[in-house]
Amino acid sequence: MKSTLFISFALTASLSYAQQQSENVYQRHRGILENGTLEQKDSLANVLFSDVKNLKKEEDYRTTINMLRALGHEENMETVSNTAKKKFPKGSLTRDAYITEVFYEAEGTAAKEKAYKEVVKKWPVKNFPEQELTYDYLLANLAGAFAKEEKPQEAVHYLEQMHERFWRGNGYLPVGQTLLAAGDTVSAAPLLKVAMDDAYYYISLPEEQKDNKAKFAAMGYASSMSAYVGILVNRGSYAEALDLIEKAMDVAPEQADGLSTVYYKSLVGTGRKLEGYNVLTKLYSKGRFDVENDLKNMYAELNGSMNGYERFNAGLKQELVKTIQTHIQEMATYKAAPDFELLNLKGEKVSLASLKGKVVVLDFWATWCQPCIRSFPGMKAAQALYEDDQDVQFLFINTWERDKEYKKNVVSFIEKNKYPFEVLYDDQKDPQTGEVLAGKLGVRGIPAKFIIDAEGHIRYFLTGSTPNVDYIKMEMTELIEAAKKPYKELAKS
Repeated sequence: MKSTLFISFALTASLSYAQQQSENVYQRHRGILENGTLEQKDSLANVLFSDVKNLKKEEDYRTTINMLRALGHEENMETVSNTAKKKFPKGSLTRDAYITEVFYEAEGTAAKEKAYKEVVKKWPVKNFPEQELTYDYLLANLAGAFAKEEKPQEAVHYLEQMHERFWRGNGYLPVGQTLLAAGDTVSAAPLLKVAMDDAYYYISLPEEQKDNKAKFAAMGYASSMSAYVGILVNRGSYAEALDLIEKAMDVAPEQADGLSTVYYKSLVGTGRKLEGYNVLTKLYSKGRFDVENDLKNMYAELNGSMNGYERFNAGLKQELVKTIQTHIQEMATYKAAPDFELLNLKGEKVSLASLKGKVVVLDFWATWCQPCIRSFPGMKAAQALYEDDQDVQFLFINTWERDKEYKKNVVSFIEKNKYPFEVLYDDQKDPQTGEVLAGKLGVRGIPAKFIIDAEGHIRYFLTGSTPNVDYIKMEMTELIEAAKKPYKELAKS
């Protein structure tokens, strides 16, 4: 939840004086923030904290709070925050605290709606120019809550109050998907179309007009297009669906993979079966094995029988394996992994040294990180492949949590989703540098995964994620099996 506010601030204040000041302060102290010793960081934090009494503007308080957060001085950060809230009761820091502590903690739409109305009453949007996005987050969240309770009219009511077009799809799309999953295509379709049309508007802008907002908005094109066109396909409106898809492929060819499922269905539905079969084959060869039944049916229809299918299928899988093997070579490295000793959910110590002789998979994640979470079904399946292999250990390193109750939240998340993961808390700071394990390993973004061999050397490092379970299983298998082999043997091949 706090990540939402953090992102909101980063986006809405990008053009503001306060943000410029934060960047200036950061640049002045960048050396200490990124490479300073723990003593240097503590010294800087003490200077910042002692200077609080001289701060005049709310944005100066926010800058100090952000710096203290970066330096790992949460206790001082909270003190500064409380001081600022008392000094500026109608300011954005007080507002943001209320949003975090009341709105996002509210359970049920009634409580959440009441909290939202309190926010706009005490801190009207008009009082915070260039911070409309903060309110859009609330509107999207509230609309999403109503959608989950299958109350589309209330959800739409709040969606229609959103301010920023470039971000609007991030409210409309999940609400549309929620209603669609509940079987309410009548309510879902127009919401998905709004998200799709907004993304198309930004993705089709001339290159010189594509600022960061436009690029952000365009990222949702494949998802909204796929969902909306999926409705058309299910209705049998193949020609209309195909027209939209081919228009999308023209302006954004990089979105092809995200549209492959509805594309092949639309091609087949309009009688262009061979083209549909070719798209389907490419989709399968990239690890989407969930389309195999369709592939079999198309193969039999176009070839007159299933003769040769098994050989054909094996060839596609082998092609994928070769692609993955080539891909993981780009992730290869060879350096000693820093030792660590972290606590698991039971409070037990787990160290890298205790796992010597095993291939260790480290998966860095956070409860607020959606790309991390969307890869978990695939990681769960990959771990299951090695559940009887005593020489392989998966560790899910929870890092960069921004909530005081992070341990409680992590346990709740793991239990709710029934993930059989060995989770470790990355909250032990190095006494010299003040860094947690993610920092020691040079992690700059999550999800991040490391494959460590039996001798304690990092062999592979990868970032990003995919929801494709079969692809993750195959990729992790190739990474783990490669890490089992002596490095010299791989270096020769």
